[in-house]
Amino acid sequence: MTLKFRVVKTFSMVIISASILLLSCEKSTVNQTNDPQLVIKAGFDCGWGAGVETIEITKTSISYVFTVPSKSQQPKINKKRSVSDSEWTEIQDDISMNDFVKLDYHTCNVCVDGCDEWIFIQNSGTSHKITFGKGLKINSISKLQAKLAELRLEFNP
Repeated sequence: MTLKFRVVKTFSMVIISASILLLSCEKSTVNQTNDPQLVIKAGFDCGWGAGVETIEITKTSISYVFTVPSKSQQPKINKKRSVSDSEWTEIQDDISMNDFVKLDYHTCNVCVDGCDEWIFIQNSGTSHKITFGKGLKINSISKLQAKLAELRLEFNP
């Protein structure tokens, strides 16, 4: 065998191997939010006695719970309603899991009797939670934050 033949043969094997490897990879589903298992949870944790607020959004329903821990373990407000297909589509359009999982917010204002806002999203086996100062606007999730604010007004005017 000549040196030129060996180089061509080696190069061909590398190209074939790389092609097989690329074709056998599965497409990532991290950015897909049309999964019926998508769950969004959000709320506020505030210092002692101020209360805890939680919203949970799924394809079929939105639940809102507000409790005041210093008063009792029973929710002060506990409401639930169904989600229309158009509202679900709008909510999904407001989320990019690729962008959300890159967010790195982990405040603990509640540790010193302040307030923290948190958002947890689970989708296609991927989940991520951020915790940040109450009222902080984050550009990459601003539409989701606006939707959550709208829901808070609806459930706890």
